[in-house]
Amino acid sequence: VVENDLEFNEKLVVRALLEAGKPIEVYFARTLPLQDQYDTSKANLEDVEAVIIRRGVEHKLEHIKDGRYRAGTLIAENGESYKLFVEWDGKVITAETRVPSSTTFQNGRVTLTIENEIDSVYHIEGLLTPREGAVYGVTWSVFNAQHQFAFEDDVIPVLLREEDKDLQNRLLLRTREIPGEIIKQWRNSLFIRVHAFDEQFYNFFITQDANRAT
Repeated sequence: VVENDLEFNEKLVVRALLEAGKPIEVYFARTLPLQDQYDTSKANLEDVEAVIIRRGVEHKLEHIKDGRYRAGTLIAENGESYKLFVEWDGKVITAETRVPSSTTFQNGRVTLTIENEIDSVYHIEGLLTPREGAVYGVTWSVFNAQHQFAFEDDVIPVLLREEDKDLQNRLLLRTREIPGEIIKQWRNSLFIRVHAFDEQFYNFFITQDANRAT
């Protein structure tokens, strides 16, 4: 039996993903002692005081369910900045982010690479004109309107910054490898989805797996 003598320092947990065209939702919780079994009913917070500020106007966040809060009908918009101000149990947190502006993507195509003269590797790639303050990644997806069928890769292999652009001010973005069976069955229904994030997300992205042993 190992005695747990780790000092517990309660922290406020804040999580949100602002996506253009969708309502803004923020999750609030608190950390629990390591020796306690995790219980969402104890972690989720229902009494947080928080506002989102957009263009100098405050939008109060109201609790919906399970620690999730919404700012009324406020919708995230491309190119807009949002500030968060939070108070709970004597703790104060502030944050700021920007929803990236839309930009131009062109020359999307399926590429084939032959490895070891045996294996065929497929990707979708294309060129994007980056905007200042944003980073970009892509995933492949399948959409067949006739059959109302869609699925998508769930991994963005790399994020590129404005400083990664070429001499023509473009980024070359490439999806993760597309399985051969997907190419064979759905080649005519393949699409590429561009994901744009605030540049602050980049450092998190490149370190999110840093604690893995493999």
